[in-house]
Amino acid sequence: MKLLAKAQSSQRRLIEILRVIDEADKPIGARTISDSLSDRGYDLGERAVRYNLKILDELGFTEKQGYSGRVLTQLGFRELENALINDRIGFINTRIEEFMFRASFDPDTSTGKVVVNTSLLDKADFEKAADVLLNVFNAGYSVSKRIFIVDENEELPSFEVPAGCLAIATLCSITLDSMLMKRGIPITTSYAGIVEIRERLPRKFTDLIAYTGSSLDPMKIFMARKMTAVIDAVYAGQGKVLTNIREIPMTSIDLARTLLDTAKASGLEGLIGIGLPGEPVLCCPVGAGKIGIAICAGVNGAVAAEEQGMRIKTTPISTLVEYSKMRELT
Repeated sequence: MKLLAKAQSSQRRLIEILRVIDEADKPIGARTISDSLSDRGYDLGERAVRYNLKILDELGFTEKQGYSGRVLTQLGFRELENALINDRIGFINTRIEEFMFRASFDPDTSTGKVVVNTSLLDKADFEKAADVLLNVFNAGYSVSKRIFIVDENEELPSFEVPAGCLAIATLCSITLDSMLMKRGIPITTSYAGIVEIRERLPRKFTDLIAYTGSSLDPMKIFMARKMTAVIDAVYAGQGKVLTNIREIPMTSIDLARTLLDTAKASGLEGLIGIGLPGEPVLCCPVGAGKIGIAICAGVNGAVAAEEQGMRIKTTPISTLVEYSKMRELT
């Protein structure tokens, strides 16, 4: 049984390395792969990654591109597509839980590590993108006005910024979940969805995807399908924005409200709905004895910039950044 477990663990590790390479938009090296695996909960050092890459090379799943790193072969793409779906089920929920545990934001002191999304864009588009991000925040459809900028040839733990580009880290709503959890409130991030905005007010969810049992990040699915109309919500008051639902026990609502108010004073916002015990919030179902809390997704700013024609590659729940390093957009 131990041997079987070891073999299954090895298989999952190899598949996860293939996923990391597949998600990169260029050849990727062992160090970057190791950093990305760490974000996914795999403690695999650079040396161990190199060993596993040799195995993948021998299997014909990857190939080396000079000193730039590895890319997938056609055989590697097929292997990744045929990977056991059971290996992916629940992956995104596990990732969220890991980031909730690793974040350390303290609303009383406005310090600690926060969960961020990262958006890669051309340097020439930065000013225009920053203006869109600020307008989205001022309209109430994002989590924070603070951003962290990574210049070309610099690195975040999850990726390196190529020449001619910038990476903008925006605050992820999972930071608020972490804050509630660290203060003793059991919390479950249950759904991602699209909220319809009418007359500048949130009306109802028009689409929902449950995180539980999902093999893909629901936010990425909605972004890929281009189902939003964030710009319309910001400028016309009629549109569709990305939003997450989390559930907490009804007995913890007073503490949750206090913490969310304290976080707001530190610049963390995005709350657009709190339901009644066991009742839907914005038409999203909630479990018995639970209260649903709807918070706008931190990626809405980047999505709005993309709606404006800018080329942006956004990764939700990307990495952790010290809150003190983030600067407020003005």
